[in-house]
Amino acid sequence: MELKELIISLSSLMSVTGCENYSADKLRNIIGDVFDQSYTDKIGNHIFVKKCGRENAPKIMIDCHFDEIGLIVSDICEGGFLKVANVGGVDTKILQSAEVIIYGDREIYGVICSTPPHLMSPGTADKAKEMGDILIDTGISKEELEKICTVGTPIGFKPKYSELLGGRLAGKAFDDKACGACAVYALSQIQKEELCGDVYFAFTTREEVGGFGAATSAYGIDPDYALVMDVTNSWVPDTEGKKWSIIGSGVAISVSAVTNRKLTKMTRNICDANNIKYTLRAEPNNTGTDANKTGITHFGIPTVLASLPLRNMHTSNEILSLEDATALSELTRRFVTSKEIAEVFAR
Repeated sequence: MELKELIISLSSLMSVTGCENYSADKLRNIIGDVFDQSYTDKIGNHIFVKKCGRENAPKIMIDCHFDEIGLIVSDICEGGFLKVANVGGVDTKILQSAEVIIYGDREIYGVICSTPPHLMSPGTADKAKEMGDILIDTGISKEELEKICTVGTPIGFKPKYSELLGGRLAGKAFDDKACGACAVYALSQIQKEELCGDVYFAFTTREEVGGFGAATSAYGIDPDYALVMDVTNSWVPDTEGKKWSIIGSGVAISVSAVTNRKLTKMTRNICDANNIKYTLRAEPNNTGTDANKTGITHFGIPTVLASLPLRNMHTSNEILSLEDATALSELTRRFVTSKEIAEVFAR
């Protein structure tokens, strides 16, 4: 499977935070053949292992979070409407008219209600709705709906993907399954003899609500060093003056107090030596990613953070550059085959 198809296949899976096991079988069917073994830990992290075939080899962890933002049912109303609460960071301004799937006893489609401008009260047109005022229209009666879902039923954006000009791809849940696709694609191209250690690819849970899955997966694996991969906000004209990454500029490598300086420098050297496009992001106190947890887990794990620039983050139409994704995948390939890194950080 080519990288673009792998990004779409993984991002299409339902994995609203707290429901990361919903698509576990589909996930294993898509990527399981790349690895020697896989398991799911007690908190729901999906761990895939590719062995190098040598005794006492270093453990290399790649962390990408599997969960995605979404909604849950908070009430079932007359007329077949659902009230909702957000799971993770969801802005109500992007919800109106969005297409969603309600994952009840069976999957049903819904559309988030939108109030036409000429029906709005004076002075309310520019105000975002409160989450408690958001309704989903399912098209069926309350009685029928109650047979399908209950309070707490998860709701995700409908998976739809479009190609834009310039090698751009638009759709839902690239945060962070697109990075996972970059890692898996890289590992699928590597023979075990090329690896500098046993690779533990962790598709973690609960990142959108605090990174709890990363802490438990890192503790359980106890790797010698780790590459965390996530998305990062990309510049658009209305963010002038903010130090966002630029889509099409390659991998964004974090320089932060929570990541390992030496491993970060060595990762930059890999990019320089192999003509992999990258930029640096100054994140002195907090990366907002699983790297915050990984670096301080157990006795401490040397961690580097490499990110994929993304526009429209936390919407149903996030936008990435396939050129950037290719660069991140190539960095992954070079990272897990780097003898220099293994010699410095292997215990």
